[in-house]
Amino acid sequence: MANKNLVKRAFSVTANLPVRTDAAVVSVPSQESALVPLDAPRFESTEDRAGNEPVTPPRAPAATPRTSPGSMLAFMAEQSEVHKEVIDLRRRLEEFDGAEVTRRLDPREISVSRWANRDRAHFATQAFLDLKAEIQSSGGNIQPIKVRAVSPAEAGAQRYEIVYGHRRHQACLELGIPVLALIDHGMKDTDLFIEMDRENRAREDLSPWEQGVMYSRALDEGLFPSAKQMAAALGVDMGTISKAKTLRSLPAEVIAAFNSPLELQFRWGKLLTDALQKDPEGILERARTVASQLPRPSAADTLKILIQAAGAKRRREGTAEWLDPAGNRVASLNTDRKGRATILVEALDENQQRRLIKLLDGFLGLKAE
Repeated sequence: MANKNLVKRAFSVTANLPVRTDAAVVSVPSQESALVPLDAPRFESTEDRAGNEPVTPPRAPAATPRTSPGSMLAFMAEQSEVHKEVIDLRRRLEEFDGAEVTRRLDPREISVSRWANRDRAHFATQAFLDLKAEIQSSGGNIQPIKVRAVSPAEAGAQRYEIVYGHRRHQACLELGIPVLALIDHGMKDTDLFIEMDRENRAREDLSPWEQGVMYSRALDEGLFPSAKQMAAALGVDMGTISKAKTLRSLPAEVIAAFNSPLELQFRWGKLLTDALQKDPEGILERARTVASQLPRPSAADTLKILIQAAGAKRRREGTAEWLDPAGNRVASLNTDRKGRATILVEALDENQQRRLIKLLDGFLGLKAE
């Protein structure tokens, strides 16, 4: 209570005090000896004026609190305004809690993920060309890609690694424009792999071949302990992973026989694997033959050629057939129980007939009559 009364008395006393200004004023009882403010302006007399306009003295500055209570009240008022501003800024910041911020990045600073599941053949498809044209007309990608920040020691001059959005990144890279991206600063390899797989399968299904490459690489590098655990983490059927891995395990010659690996289907993996087990040299030879043809057969025709017998494929003991690259029979061999052989050859021209006779001459060691 004493402090409260003291504050009241201080206010009542200071309220009657003259307001202090920057000019020092000295007062004395005698009017004749009264001094004006030391820095007060000099007023001109009527005779000194060029005209009759009155001269206005300068305005004194606003009063400021002289006492401790007044200063404290002013300080508290100022702090109250600052506190209100802080609360308002905090409320506005909470509205963005959990939001992901996008940035325009130089696509040259972004590296393709080592888990990338888009085959380079995708960048030559009409679908990619359409996407690229759309991005160009829009002045950039509307749907952002996602990247994770990497240390310079990991990626050299490239500061980011793609989580998903390889096609959009490639389109911006070829167009020479910045790419809109979300940035994650602490993503682990496993999380990157899972998010990449799910996002790409939701946006546009990966081809069986691309899935096979992706799943095989993850297992080979120990990203998951087993295919079963990987299937559970990705939410993918175990059968799908097995079929995709079978395609990925096919020899490079077989894959090269097709116009694009993107044409391979899941069910073809077992057919080609079975054919390789029965006639590995034959299927590789046929694959190289088909790969050299121009124009290439369709994917379905290529499969038919590869899995059918070529060269000398034995159907049963003493029986064989010769097929051309299109799968048509050109010759057959049949042997009876006594070992007598019959060779049936499709129509031959004169040159082919002479060559066949020479081959038989050499084989039998006799001269044809």
